[in-house]
Amino acid sequence: MSSSKNPKDATNDWYKDARRKGTSVSGIVTFVALRALDLPIQYYLLRSNVGARLIQYLGGTAITIPPANTATVLGLPPYYATIVLLATGSAAKQIYWATRISEQVLPPPFAILLAAYNTVLNSINTVLSVWAWSSNSAPSGSSYSLTQGIGLLLYGTGLFTEWYCEVQRKRFKQDPRNQGKPYSGGLFGLATNINYGGYTLWRTGYALYCAGLPWAGVMVAWLAGDFCGRAIPSMDGYCLNKYGDQWMEVRRKVPYRLLPWIY
Repeated sequence: MSSSKNPKDATNDWYKDARRKGTSVSGIVTFVALRALDLPIQYYLLRSNVGARLIQYLGGTAITIPPANTATVLGLPPYYATIVLLATGSAAKQIYWATRISEQVLPPPFAILLAAYNTVLNSINTVLSVWAWSSNSAPSGSSYSLTQGIGLLLYGTGLFTEWYCEVQRKRFKQDPRNQGKPYSGGLFGLATNINYGGYTLWRTGYALYCAGLPWAGVMVAWLAGDFCGRAIPSMDGYCLNKYGDQWMEVRRKVPYRLLPWIY
């Protein structure tokens, strides 16, 4: 008799193990340190023109940021100072999640992988912002364009959605009366995986602000494809095994999986 497991079952087992409750101080410290380190990295890419030199090395035309700019306290033009602030917001939200929200074990190797993934995405945004072909900076270098405004709106909406839905779920789970019950209230009443939807929104807005529609399109396709093809089915299988008929009722109550009225 074969002892091989169904790939879907193996995926669910991995997801169940990843949801194991506990505290990993070393993992949390590693994650917080690496996410905080992302901020000077993004600033350095802009302030030192390393990003611009990388674009030139690859054969592209770069936008060189002036060596000194007093328009902002960061010494950068407003467009580029805002990019550093976007990185700051993403780091702050994720550090809050690791230290105040998450109840799962965060092993150091996974903490490194998760932090590196976000730093890589942020760095790509930063470098694309100084590539003349993709940069979404306004011609004047100081005023904001419509796509920048939309990007900031998506970023703010998504970051708040991801943060607040996790706060709501945390409060629900802390109530002893809710032990063994799935949460489908608050923002999770809009989509069963609204936290993934929030992440998709703010990542797309971040990309749109930095590098316009083409890169934002790549970002939303990548994230939505990954969430819909991998993360959401894994979460659905995990919750079905854990909650049974209660989860089936949540499915009927909440028809959307990622974002309301979209998917």
